[in-house]
Amino acid sequence: MTHNQRVGAVAASRAMAFRGQVVGAHPARTHRSSRVAATLRAGLADIGAWLDGPLFKWSALTVLALWALVDFGNIANAIAEQRQDAWMASATAAVVLLAALVSSIAGFAFSALAGSALAYLKMDPLHAVQTMVVCSTASQLYAVWKIRDSIRWGPLWPMLAAGVVTVPLGVWLLRHMDASFYGIGLGVFLTIYGFYVVMRQEQRVLRGNPWIDAAVGALGGITGGLAGFPGSFVTIWCSMRGWDKLQQRAAYQPYILTMQIVTIACLWCQSSAHTSVMQNLTFVPFALLGAIAGFAAFQRMSNDQFHRAVSILLIISGVGLLARAL
Repeated sequence: MTHNQRVGAVAASRAMAFRGQVVGAHPARTHRSSRVAATLRAGLADIGAWLDGPLFKWSALTVLALWALVDFGNIANAIAEQRQDAWMASATAAVVLLAALVSSIAGFAFSALAGSALAYLKMDPLHAVQTMVVCSTASQLYAVWKIRDSIRWGPLWPMLAAGVVTVPLGVWLLRHMDASFYGIGLGVFLTIYGFYVVMRQEQRVLRGNPWIDAAVGALGGITGGLAGFPGSFVTIWCSMRGWDKLQQRAAYQPYILTMQIVTIACLWCQSSAHTSVMQNLTFVPFALLGAIAGFAAFQRMSNDQFHRAVSILLIISGVGLLARAL
């Protein structure tokens, strides 16, 4: 054996020994990591079980009811003192409660329902979007928590990423253009599509891919920033996939929640009316009470009933957008 061969053999043996040490240590690290992950999962499961327990549920419901009573008392006091904005506040609270109740049955259309009513009340468009986004976020948080075990975040990333990119564009359009033409176009589309779904005899199931998911998510981001209504195209796309009611909500509800949070951030950054965003927390308990009642109705629905409810809400959403635009 030559000198170079001996040197190569020694180097190879040392490399093998080093790999053996690393490989020998790896199972221990893997075992510790597995134990840490298992402990973390167990801790989160315990927290989730406690939050789903009767004690927390009744405590949270009591706090929510008290919060709503306090806000209702403040509104009633403002009416008694004949403040200028008292009746607008009381009407807004009623609109938020009813819109959350109806929209939570299918998990979307809060902004379309509330927006048409707030437009009829002549509320400033920017303030109306702020109110809808804040209250919708609260109701969506409740719904996403309730269906958290069914959510698969991996396939949602293309849709979420595309929507996050386009939300600022929608908010910019809200502040710099007349959204009536957009509202008319989207309203007509949703109304026609909703009637088509109700009238059709059989459902055609479509296969998806990340590119279509991203395109749909981008459209939803624009409509979310422009009208506080990110769920229209995403809901339609999910209904075309042939999924059951829980699979559909597990896809579009996390998306809607994410877009609402991003929209709030964009409104905060692009608007000087920071205080009004915080003032809309007054209507959050009414949104949550409506969401609780609506989700309870959803749990008792069959898949066919859910699909019909989605179609009807699409029609109502289209009519609502038309009413706002006209």
